[in-house]
Amino acid sequence: MVRPAAHPSETPAERRLRRFALAAVVTNVLIVITGASVRVTGSGLGCPTWPSCDGESFVPSADHGWHGALEFGNRLLTFPVLAAAVLVVWQLYRTRPHPPVLMRFAWVLPLGVAAQALVGGVTVLTGLSPYTVATHFLLSMALIFAAVVVHEMIRPGRADQVPAAPTVRHLTTAVAIVGLVVLVLGTVTTGAGPHGGDANAPRLDISIRLAAIAHADAVWLLLGLTIALVVVTWRMEGSRLRTAARTLLVIEIVQGSIGYTQYALGVPEPLVILHVAGAAVMWVTASAAWIRARPHLGRPEAVPVPDATPRDDEVATPQ
Repeated sequence: MVRPAAHPSETPAERRLRRFALAAVVTNVLIVITGASVRVTGSGLGCPTWPSCDGESFVPSADHGWHGALEFGNRLLTFPVLAAAVLVVWQLYRTRPHPPVLMRFAWVLPLGVAAQALVGGVTVLTGLSPYTVATHFLLSMALIFAAVVVHEMIRPGRADQVPAAPTVRHLTTAVAIVGLVVLVLGTVTTGAGPHGGDANAPRLDISIRLAAIAHADAVWLLLGLTIALVVVTWRMEGSRLRTAARTLLVIEIVQGSIGYTQYALGVPEPLVILHVAGAAVMWVTASAAWIRARPHLGRPEAVPVPDATPRDDEVATPQ
């Protein structure tokens, strides 16, 4: 993992906090990618029960084959994700005080991982229902958003940055909302597609063609909004928001190309994994753009200084 660059104003404890937050982002992205690998290889029921692998042992045996090993490996990755989340909260308490909004986003991480474990169990016990599979994926997106917000909010020098204009902030919100719609429609397309995680996994009774068209339309809308964000941030020299907007545009173009290619080729497994990885990276960047437009989030409100100039009726009348 790439360590965050040291900042002169940071203490070692604060630098450690940033590393833990970065680990939370990275581990949540990795578990999304490994989850996609489990699904497209048909390993979703490699361990057919939960929380144990087969009702007797928590660890897969040779009888489960590589499908069991792959699915069990994805389960094990939950522990690094949880460790990073707990370390973020622990280090925040060690470096108090922090804004309440930052603490709330941080607590989303360990609580969300616990929820993810339960949803993952339900997903296995329901035979990989496309509804629980989609919920599992979207919960990861919520955790990625929280981890990115925490990482950005503890960045040195953030308090000195000027908030973006209201129009720009509204635009980043629109990008985030439409980006979420793209992700949701992506899970619908996945639920109607051929990669259910197991040969007997239930599928959504809808046309994959219509689902893919709706997904693509949302992507085009997201692309238009991102172009608008790039335009309005064009003159923000040295702005981290401008960097995020430009990076997001590049990612979306690559993602769109992968999406159209995988659909034309019949949804081959390697491209599906690459597309899911791109979706996670896209969401990281969109989340970063949203929070970078709001460096004032979590700052204490400025207390207005009373006007010391006496009013006319307070001026003493000379006797």
